[in-house]
Amino acid sequence: MTTHETRGMWSSREPPPQPMRKLSDKFQSIGDVWRNSESSGSMYTRHSTYSMTPKQTGTQPKSSYMSSRTAPHPTSTHHIRKRTEAKRYVIEDFRSAFERKGMELDTTRKLGRGKYSKVYKAVDRSNNRLIAVKAIDILELTSDVKNKFLPREISCWRKLKHPFLVGLHAQYEAQNMIFLTMDYGSQGDLLRYVQQHGGINESRAGLFMSQLIRGLQYMHSRRIAHRDIKLENIILFDSCVKLSDFGFVRQVENQTLSHTFCGSKSYSAPELLRGVGYNPFLSDVWSLGVVGFVMVTNRMPFDEKKPNNVIVELQRKRQYVIPSNVYLSGNCISSFESMMTFEAEQRPTSTDCLELPWITPHIQMMNRRSG
Repeated sequence: MTTHETRGMWSSREPPPQPMRKLSDKFQSIGDVWRNSESSGSMYTRHSTYSMTPKQTGTQPKSSYMSSRTAPHPTSTHHIRKRTEAKRYVIEDFRSAFERKGMELDTTRKLGRGKYSKVYKAVDRSNNRLIAVKAIDILELTSDVKNKFLPREISCWRKLKHPFLVGLHAQYEAQNMIFLTMDYGSQGDLLRYVQQHGGINESRAGLFMSQLIRGLQYMHSRRIAHRDIKLENIILFDSCVKLSDFGFVRQVENQTLSHTFCGSKSYSAPELLRGVGYNPFLSDVWSLGVVGFVMVTNRMPFDEKKPNNVIVELQRKRQYVIPSNVYLSGNCISSFESMMTFEAEQRPTSTDCLELPWITPHIQMMNRRSG
């Protein structure tokens, strides 16, 4: 892995995110425009999320064209100037630039893809370790993503260094592309794993939950909320799981409530579905409780196809079904039920979750191994 981070493009000291620096309109040689800046990123997710910030729809940037002219009269001797579109670059165009940085790209298969990006595997030749490279096409970004969410993601994520959070290495910018290099999880995301293998046994799921709670508690201690916790944003590594995809993170000061209703509906806390201001730290805890439920039951607790008000009532009454062929201990059930407490002010914090009976034995074991 990369042993140090490179210099930042967006300052973490400025509270509001700044618009992204405009890429050069002049397409020079790849080597001339290859620039390296501070670590940033987002991970493998290819599943949809939603963001319902009122009146922040944004518009999609257009490719630049030559200015159009009125067509000359058929008898005119003037030549017609054709409109030409600026070249759109893709990751394969930068293979040699990656090689100069000591990275060998593998573009034969995508690790994942999102609305604005594609993720590939690469080898960091400085240590012969695999990394993930996310390629983002700037021209595809909405103004909301370009000017708000992406800068915020970069500003927050570069502050996070923890064994149970996917780590960022660097960001590279060239032409219309941004490339983010990060930790590579060889076993993919947790959603794919559960879909292929079914529910995870309670003991192993408890270990995964303890790792995720430790990572989330660290984020919250830095006053950073995730706001998009779900199975597809959890990456499986050889010896652990790591929380990833920080596209909706937010730095929260002075108990400020959030009003951007983002994330995935299936994992959303009642206060988000009701459309009221919410404590993003406590909504993170709810979402992680849903993750625990899905890991051991191989089913969602609530049907996202139902209207929000119906889901909220189901959440209030705890009307979810544990399959009859799945046996779960009281410690397991009480733990994810505690995390899915309907009233946010009565819900445990991420620090409190370290003391839940399903979690505590694994935390104690990790502490003994690290001590």
